[in-house]
Amino acid sequence: MKFTLTYDVAGAPDEFFAWFLDSAREEDLYKGELAYKSYSMSGRRESDERVVRRTVFQRSLQLPSPVAKLLGANFSEAEDGTFEKADRLWTWKVTPSSLADKIRHEGHLTAEGIDAVRSRLRVELTYEAKIFGVGGLLESSMEKNLREEWDRTVVCYNRQASA
Repeated sequence: MKFTLTYDVAGAPDEFFAWFLDSAREEDLYKGELAYKSYSMSGRRESDERVVRRTVFQRSLQLPSPVAKLLGANFSEAEDGTFEKADRLWTWKVTPSSLADKIRHEGHLTAEGIDAVRSRLRVELTYEAKIFGVGGLLESSMEKNLREEWDRTVVCYNRQASA
């Protein structure tokens, strides 16, 4: 399953990505606004060309019981992301703690200036679950969850950008 989300946000693209990549803001967003069970950055390096970041987390997911049982109570995910500064392009791949050979979750985020004070974000996501009997159920549940997370992330950003 692939889907695209588009948002208009306050600030220029560089302002948005400075916020998005800020390590101090990470915990506030994921542990606060998004109510993750756990979230930690396990690695980050930055050069003149790019920022590379690895995070490990447990979402607070509302999944149908057959899917939740299959994933297990301690289900977690690790995200490996790269921001290419010249292109203003964030790409990521998420690896689940279980069924990693059957679940594919990746995407990219771009920001383009609309005018001097606003940007348009474009988030392209892929989430595939090749699991007999429950793959479609997991995909639809995760699509709903990911859409809601991005909606809340943008609201949080706009609230902080206008403060």
